[in-house]
Amino acid sequence: MKAFSVLVLMIPLAAFAASDVPASDVDRARLERGKKQVAAMWRAEDGSAAEQKKFVAEEFAATGAPLDGVFARFEEILEQLDGHFLEIARALSRRVELDLGPVTSLDKRMAELDPAAHLQDDLFASKIAMVALLNFPLTTLQERLSDGDKWSRRQWAEVRLAQRFERRVPAAVQAKLAAQESAANLYIAEYNILMHHLLDGGARLFPRGMRLISHWNLRDELKADYASKGGLQKQKMIAAVMQRIVDQTIPKIVINNATVD
Repeated sequence: MKAFSVLVLMIPLAAFAASDVPASDVDRARLERGKKQVAAMWRAEDGSAAEQKKFVAEEFAATGAPLDGVFARFEEILEQLDGHFLEIARALSRRVELDLGPVTSLDKRMAELDPAAHLQDDLFASKIAMVALLNFPLTTLQERLSDGDKWSRRQWAEVRLAQRFERRVPAAVQAKLAAQESAANLYIAEYNILMHHLLDGGARLFPRGMRLISHWNLRDELKADYASKGGLQKQKMIAAVMQRIVDQTIPKIVINNATVD
């Protein structure tokens, strides 16, 4: 992905004092913070110390219209990237997450594919991520908890933008993380309870064909039964099933199986 240019939004080098810092106290503090954030993520392959200094001088945006322009460009581009990658990922995992028939080994492999695995690497390699770290603040959880209620919507957006680049995870590692997450999602997707086959003294409390995923479907059915006939009896049965799932004493044979009661 080609890095977009933000140089038209930058303050000119002539506007810097001899010490290479902006005149405004606010921008001086921002620059010092940004330089530290960039230095913490800068690697040998990103360039020399002189190149890092040149990057900082070229890409730091003064508070006001220049910084607003950088923020708006990030907002526009990241929305496009995230939206389209989400659409691709949804298509890849469709046959695993929806009940469209037997899940094949190819379906599982496609669900494990993370189309955005290399995105973070690319954003750092192109130094787009570095532009964000130079201009927007990284914060700690404690800072967000103690000061967040005083921040404006824009300040929160800047914090979340920088937070996206607080770690530089290699693409190979990101791909393995995606595969593990896919495996966990598949485990949940295939962990169904066939409700019609739950018996209470021989009585079947739930309709034929009702199949509920072990977490949110059971939870939603429990909530729905507040208004249903015989709701308390159904809720007690659901609670018993959920307890067995939590403590792992549920018989494996009943999971996703319509052949046993």
